[in-house]
Amino acid sequence: MAPPRSTFSSVHGATSTYNRSPTSDPIIAPSIGKRNALRQKLLLTASILVLLATTIFLIVKLVHLRIYNPMDDYQILNPFPILYDQSNTPQSDPNALAVVSTLYSNNYAMSTAVLAHSVRSVNSTARLILLYIDGQVSEEALCISRASGWELLAVPRIAPPKGGKGVYYRFVDQYTKLNLWGLDKHGIDRLVYLDADTLVRRNFDELFNLPFSFAAVPDVYGPGNPQGFRLGFNAGVMAIRTSSSVLRDMKNNIETARYPIGQAEQAFLNLYYGVKAVRLPYIYNALISIKKRNRVLWEELKSHISVIHYTERKPFMLEAQPGERILTPEETETAIDIAQRDFERWAEEFGWWRSAYHSMMAKHGAEVKRCTL
Repeated sequence: MAPPRSTFSSVHGATSTYNRSPTSDPIIAPSIGKRNALRQKLLLTASILVLLATTIFLIVKLVHLRIYNPMDDYQILNPFPILYDQSNTPQSDPNALAVVSTLYSNNYAMSTAVLAHSVRSVNSTARLILLYIDGQVSEEALCISRASGWELLAVPRIAPPKGGKGVYYRFVDQYTKLNLWGLDKHGIDRLVYLDADTLVRRNFDELFNLPFSFAAVPDVYGPGNPQGFRLGFNAGVMAIRTSSSVLRDMKNNIETARYPIGQAEQAFLNLYYGVKAVRLPYIYNALISIKKRNRVLWEELKSHISVIHYTERKPFMLEAQPGERILTPEETETAIDIAQRDFERWAEEFGWWRSAYHSMMAKHGAEVKRCTL
């Protein structure tokens, strides 16, 4: 049988015919097809416009996202002068100068030992004083610290405000750091504070001669964090004029001052010193996040670094290492190997810590090992 014939009228009114296969799809009038195509184009255009508008909204929201800044929320707390009045003060006794660190858990014992050795390796003659919370650190950890050259000083724990609610668990003891200002009662006039995860590369004795009451290095966040290079300072390295009066005033303001409580003592100090803090060059607290954010800048700084700060990764610590655990020498080597393997961008800087560790063990290893027996 011949295939059926279909007819339709042309635009000129004439009748046309054509053959249609029995297996072909039903005929769709050209006008319907055009309408469907137009509808699809309109839907696609509308979708693109909605996506574009949403993207613009999110970008604007991100740009205007309020990042806390103590200068924007300035509060008059600190009544003490910026410049230290030396006009009527005799030259400080060398014993009144100190490099100070803190030890709140056992797993930092070996890093404090390496830190002490690195300070002595750059010929700093200041006293080495390690603050610790009595009953919170083991005798083994204290023995290791003492063997490497620290003078040990037990200090009272300063509790975080509001019972510690909202404070990251690793920072709950950090307000104890404020005891630094009370070291005038122990004969210390000027000090340089170093976090236990720092390493000294060059002498920094010039910091003891600053005419200012307080100085620190601006903080730096890695790529992907909009805070980037901050105006606020990092509290891992600080040059301080001690004063028990300042300590009392700080304690009186901790609970009532407005600041991001989750950032603990660093946020409080940024607020307390506000416009009175002197910003030091990055070489005095070279956060490894600088290299992650701007390698060119890091290469410029590298040969001048006095203190490197292992913020994002600790080469001396294993992942999920309990706070009460001290690594063996073999485990410490393994920790450095893993850090260099997993974080290749910092392999060279982790190598600096390994070299300092080997040097410390060569000099104090026998005493350190006796502490662990």
